[in-house]
Amino acid sequence: MTPDAATAAAGEAVRDDATEHIDDNTVDHLRRVIRRGSGLQRGLAAAIMFLSLALGTMLIMTAAFGAMTGYLQRIAFVFAILSIGLLSRSPVGTPWYRRGLPLLLLDLLIIAALFAGLVHVLSDYEAFARRIGFPLPVDLAFGIIYIAATLEVTRRFIGWPMIAIILLFLLQALFGEWFPAGFSAPNVRWQTLVEILFMQDQGVFGPTTAVAASYLMLFLVFGAILVTTNAVAFFQDFSLAVMGRQPGGPAHVAICSSALLGTASGSVVGNVAGTGSFTIQLMKRSGFRPEYAGAVEAVASSGAQIMPPIMGSAAFLMAGFLGINYWDIVIAALIPAALYFGALFAQVALRARRRALGSIEGELPRLLPVLASGGHFLLAIAALVAPFFYGYSPQRAALIGIVSLFLLSLLRPATRRPLGRYLEAVISAMAGNVPVGAAVAAAGVLMGTVWVSGAGNLLAEFVISASHGILPLALVLTAIIALVLGMGLPTPAVYLTVAVLIVPGLVQMGAPEIASHLFAFYFGILANVTPPVALAAYAAASIAGADLNRTGYQALKLALAGFIVPFIFIYNPGLLMDGAWWQITLAAITAALGVFLLAMAVEGWFRTTLSIVERIGLGVAALLLIWSDRLTEAAGAALAAGIIAYVVTRSRGAAALSRRTA
Repeated sequence: MTPDAATAAAGEAVRDDATEHIDDNTVDHLRRVIRRGSGLQRGLAAAIMFLSLALGTMLIMTAAFGAMTGYLQRIAFVFAILSIGLLSRSPVGTPWYRRGLPLLLLDLLIIAALFAGLVHVLSDYEAFARRIGFPLPVDLAFGIIYIAATLEVTRRFIGWPMIAIILLFLLQALFGEWFPAGFSAPNVRWQTLVEILFMQDQGVFGPTTAVAASYLMLFLVFGAILVTTNAVAFFQDFSLAVMGRQPGGPAHVAICSSALLGTASGSVVGNVAGTGSFTIQLMKRSGFRPEYAGAVEAVASSGAQIMPPIMGSAAFLMAGFLGINYWDIVIAALIPAALYFGALFAQVALRARRRALGSIEGELPRLLPVLASGGHFLLAIAALVAPFFYGYSPQRAALIGIVSLFLLSLLRPATRRPLGRYLEAVISAMAGNVPVGAAVAAAGVLMGTVWVSGAGNLLAEFVISASHGILPLALVLTAIIALVLGMGLPTPAVYLTVAVLIVPGLVQMGAPEIASHLFAFYFGILANVTPPVALAAYAAASIAGADLNRTGYQALKLALAGFIVPFIFIYNPGLLMDGAWWQITLAAITAALGVFLLAMAVEGWFRTTLSIVERIGLGVAALLLIWSDRLTEAAGAALAAGIIAYVVTRSRGAAALSRRTA
């Protein structure tokens, strides 16, 4: 039997039709491979687990003791992430544990070259740093290896769209004189480009990688430990206790539990799978149609990425990108997130009342016993957030949160785990988030290339030119680009790409900087519920047994407020907590009224079924109120009051007629 045939035959031994995924590198799957695979496969799985644990340990130790120079920690982080990525996904789409021996040897050769580059830098970092501007041939050789490996792992985990964008700008940097007039620029020597991308802090090891290597991945460790200690069950019980008795309670439970868990998970589709397996079936049993149940879960899980205080992973990248305090991002995101979930809650409540859906049947968990058994999870989240109020760095806050969660989980038998399970959570956080690590390293390549070639200024000028200097048109263009990119890229990659290439143009046109970055962030997330490639909606549809397209369309309707609010906070800084207290309060109140009216218009119901004219009128009133200009607010309030008064009078008349004829 040939080596390839032997490897493939042994791979059949680890096949599990119920759980197998081509790129499955979860701890359970790795353990299964170690238990049932061939010797070669066991070695691969053990290597993935070892590298993941080593990386997680390094990040935790440096957060505690701060023992490494910034560049050295970044190159160690990138080496580990790239090595895990090369081992845990085959280059040709076959399961990683069943790839042919030649492909495996090629990946091992790349890892060996990466390790040699790491040793080259670590062995005499001071001499390496002094050579910046005068690189040796060996420096350039290792630079090419690291750049190429970054692009290859990005291709495997994120796909060709990101690679195509990066390659385009690499070519523009190297051969700018051959590009059309709008993007023409002097050629950059390849040696200069490689040196900047590898030896300086504006490329692979730039600010985005610095964020990931210092604290972003630690927050993902926190989320992994939450899952390991059964926080999913607590958040579901907590949501049932608080929301289960409301009309349409199962949908409210889905929204609440997805928001609580998803803000820390950093993965939209992962959150759909984690909470949706419970909440979607609960909604279906209570009378919600399968496509609606799937859409609610998809929209809630997507919105969890904008839910303070943790906001998934891209918020940390935003803070690092802007060079501002992470807490400033959290404060700015509070009101928009509340509007997003407020609109979702309102639509669900209106749908439940329209269809006369009741609360959850049977005995529900009671709040006090639920808090008594799992309230320490809320304390752990508080311990994660509280250090920010005292001026601690995100790195130290993440460490405090992880240690607090570990210690608090030991207090209850239901959440206490053997030490090995906590270590497995660290492994899961590292191995399961290779796409995040690849995205930040690839974004570093893109940022460094754009910086050295001057393409960033060219793109900003292009945005201004394409929109004729009209900011609303530029915002629409940016939103479309983010949505299109989001169909093929994970949220962090979408945000970083748009932030590098497009957002500077918005800022030049007068848009506030934080608002512009949040704008790109929002639309990168909303791509998850935007057909034709609404990944979160389609994942939820598969759980619900619903039609993919109908679920995607329903999710788009439910997330409508999320598409409108970002345009508004560009013009109204009060929605981002910027301004006097009365301005912020007024902006929040009028916007909240606006999203409720928008929910009524979308659902077509308020006490009775609304006509098309009434729905259009309420939609217009909603937009006027959300815009937060004194004149438009007054016009919107007057229009809404007139329509609602008419609808209430009509519904009372219909009810009185029904009683007389009964």
